[in-house]
Amino acid sequence: MQSRVKRAGHDRRVRWVHTCSVIALCLSFACHGQQSDAATTDDTPLPASAASAGFTTVLDAWLAFPSLAQSSAPYSYLRAGPTAERVRIKRDDLFRELEDLRWRLEGNGYTKLVAALDQWKSRLAQLAVFREPGDWSPASLMAQPLRNPPIGEVAAIGACEVPDWVEIWSADGVRRTPWRTGLTLSGLAKSDAMNVQGIKVASVVSPTGDVRRYGQAAFNKTDTALLPGARVVLPLPLGGEAFPWIRNTIAEILAHAPSGENCSEMRLAQAGGVQ
Repeated sequence: MQSRVKRAGHDRRVRWVHTCSVIALCLSFACHGQQSDAATTDDTPLPASAASAGFTTVLDAWLAFPSLAQSSAPYSYLRAGPTAERVRIKRDDLFRELEDLRWRLEGNGYTKLVAALDQWKSRLAQLAVFREPGDWSPASLMAQPLRNPPIGEVAAIGACEVPDWVEIWSADGVRRTPWRTGLTLSGLAKSDAMNVQGIKVASVVSPTGDVRRYGQAAFNKTDTALLPGARVVLPLPLGGEAFPWIRNTIAEILAHAPSGENCSEMRLAQAGGVQ
């Protein structure tokens, strides 16, 4: 019975992804044979690749993207040169705060929380690719032509495979729990995957990098649906102004990290360099 339910949920997710990819599939037929190199965007620095040239718009570049037919809107992304440096500076500021907090927690015997901080820092340090939050898919750019960014300001475009998880950053460290059809923040909070005891507000990062905060206190509970690849960030269950800032900063950094798995991208020569 459980296997049938799991299989049914998987089939619905596959159909949803397929629907998102229909427009992309149609666009791929419009490609006129322009060739480019794709590079993996796993959690390792991207190797140098031959940059593509001759595009006048980002939509033109998408038409030549090698994996266009397999990409889906929430998991397509765009990189701009200056973004990476801004995010790295913010990450360095966060690391200094975490190090100071770690020293205080360790001195007071909070062994479990120290381990969580170490895992947060380790995972954030592994991030090597920083995108512009938002929906930069071909379908979105076609629907909003005035939003098409100048091609000269775009370092790369890329897409990831749809993940089958939701990620939780909490006092337990960083955990991934299987995504299922109809999953909500409240449903996650009621499961063993996430403990919201003592938590007033949770930050949720959508696959497109939209960050929203939702009340989790008994007097202020709010809810939202969670898509595959969503990230939920909780503060440590301790008092103090630093913990909400840490939660919000982690969420902001994660909003600039592509959501998904087995990512590939195409770099653009017009940007005058890569991240």
